[in-house]
Amino acid sequence: MLLKITIPNDELHRRLGGGIPAGSIVLIEGDRGTGKSILCQRLLYGFLKNEYSVTYISSQYTTPEFINQMESLSYDIIRELIKRRLQFVSLYPLLVNVSERRKFLSRLVSEPRIWKTDVVIIDTISSLLPKELEESEIKSLSSHLKRLSSIGKVVILTVNPDEINKGVLGVLEEISSVLIRLSVKTFGGDLKNSATVVKYNNAQGVFQKIIPFRVEPGVGFIVEIASVV
Repeated sequence: MLLKITIPNDELHRRLGGGIPAGSIVLIEGDRGTGKSILCQRLLYGFLKNEYSVTYISSQYTTPEFINQMESLSYDIIRELIKRRLQFVSLYPLLVNVSERRKFLSRLVSEPRIWKTDVVIIDTISSLLPKELEESEIKSLSSHLKRLSSIGKVVILTVNPDEINKGVLGVLEEISSVLIRLSVKTFGGDLKNSATVVKYNNAQGVFQKIIPFRVEPGVGFIVEIASVV
């Protein structure tokens, strides 16, 4: 089964092989400013428009801020929030409390309401984890994600490699079925965002290895026609 992300006048779905395979664990890596959140917001909107339910967990936005951000991209989500097809969870206050961050993983894994939707997006998980994690905690997280994958859920995680323990990052990369690295490169004299698909297991269509993109206020996420090398 392929979860569609098609929206009008946008061909990201085609560049990603037609959608996201059910059961995928998608890891999106990138430094600050490379477009992790914007890509997640585009994917979120695509899932909602194709009738999937989504949980979006944010370390950056409060609920009003998130609604405003989506509206600035012309991604209207109010109706989806009212219908409860979109469940938005703000964890912004958690970032200022070290003891709460320590409890994050166990609380995340044990909260069934978060995982009942077709898709779960955590942006950015590296901002929510303590610097040091017990091996048992990492194993618990990876086992939980694998169980979700086995029943067809799609889980999308974003990470800033500079914010996360290298061992934890290695585990997330290993269990991911789709690995996308974002970067900003100079192209034609301008700075361009690009997404490099490093790994894409179970792809059901031809996908583009490097996807250049830009973001326009009032328009949203736009895939560039030219390639970035």
